[in-house]
Amino acid sequence: MGETGVDWEGRIDWPKLRAFRTANIAAAMRKEGVKALLVQRYENVRYLTCIRPFTSLIYHPRYAAILFDDGRVCLLTEAGDLAHAKAKMPWLDEIRVWPYDNDEIIKNVSDALSENGVSSGQLAFDDVTSPTVLFALQKIFPDLQLIDWTATFGVARARKSPEEIQVIRSAVEIAEVGMAAARDAIGEGVKESVLAARMVASMIEAGADSIATFPQVSTDANRRMASDARLRHGQVVLLDINISYNGYVGDFARTYSVGGPNAEQKHAFHTQIACLDAAIGAVKPGVDIADVHDAVKEVVMSAGLQEHWADYITGHGVGASIGPFEQPLIGSTLGPMRTLEEGMVIAFEPGFFDPKLGPIRNEEMVLVTETGHEVLTKFGYCAKLGAP
Repeated sequence: MGETGVDWEGRIDWPKLRAFRTANIAAAMRKEGVKALLVQRYENVRYLTCIRPFTSLIYHPRYAAILFDDGRVCLLTEAGDLAHAKAKMPWLDEIRVWPYDNDEIIKNVSDALSENGVSSGQLAFDDVTSPTVLFALQKIFPDLQLIDWTATFGVARARKSPEEIQVIRSAVEIAEVGMAAARDAIGEGVKESVLAARMVASMIEAGADSIATFPQVSTDANRRMASDARLRHGQVVLLDINISYNGYVGDFARTYSVGGPNAEQKHAFHTQIACLDAAIGAVKPGVDIADVHDAVKEVVMSAGLQEHWADYITGHGVGASIGPFEQPLIGSTLGPMRTLEEGMVIAFEPGFFDPKLGPIRNEEMVLVTETGHEVLTKFGYCAKLGAP
């Protein structure tokens, strides 16, 4: 199944997907007595409205969305996107501007609330909602109770609908295109930044609509960003991808040998694959999340590699966002969800970061099915390191 819509095959039903998302969150709101939800985190705004904003460090805070408990949605957008939103997003119930002036921002938000009957009761918000706006709303509406809904939003999104899973599959395929481009460019003397550029260019060409995080291309166990370092014989290089396709993330990683891996690198690589197998093999509905982490821990301890094991993260939810904002969170620190459920999508990424060996991590995206699991990523491992 391709990513685009066609008239000769049923693919992604976008109206059904949008309706599911707003109904899903509104139902969670009603269950907890929340009258309205105000969000500014990029992925939350997109989840509720489907807007594809003009993202940058400058523009990122200039979008917001309000979901009311009856399922109606109000988008507050940067002025440059207002005309497009009004012309092309008929599913939105209300569209307003997020102005440049703080007083005007507060007026637009407070007007949206009062005109929709929200002047008291519970108003939920996410972790990046403007404190200035929240403080002002508390003064304007003294009977309004403000509650942080960051974790609750992540829990409500954890179980994906069939349409969401279809979009995630496409996001994975696009991420695999980026991985292939970077893998094929690996060679002694090649800069890490070149691999990152090949990765990004190929994924945008394949249909990615945003790069969720700058690609992690690193030969250094302690550095997470691509640099101008050149790949050298005997090193390993970690390639980790986070891209977005129609608001859903494709997230996976591979480690490659630049040439001539040593016995210690191969041991760590084989152990990491065994960790993945242990985690994925434990996945089915009803499983205690802590048991998944413990299965990985047993492999690590048996191999004697606990010193450089990143035990804080074994896996995390993937969807409109990634962990910890997308549940579940699996590791030495657990999130609010403690049991695996059908429809969850999890990226498993146990890893070893020994400065002497380099970063060694492979990451797989896994769907929790009715009876077990399905590995969504289909990309091969590094043959030089002795991939199974």
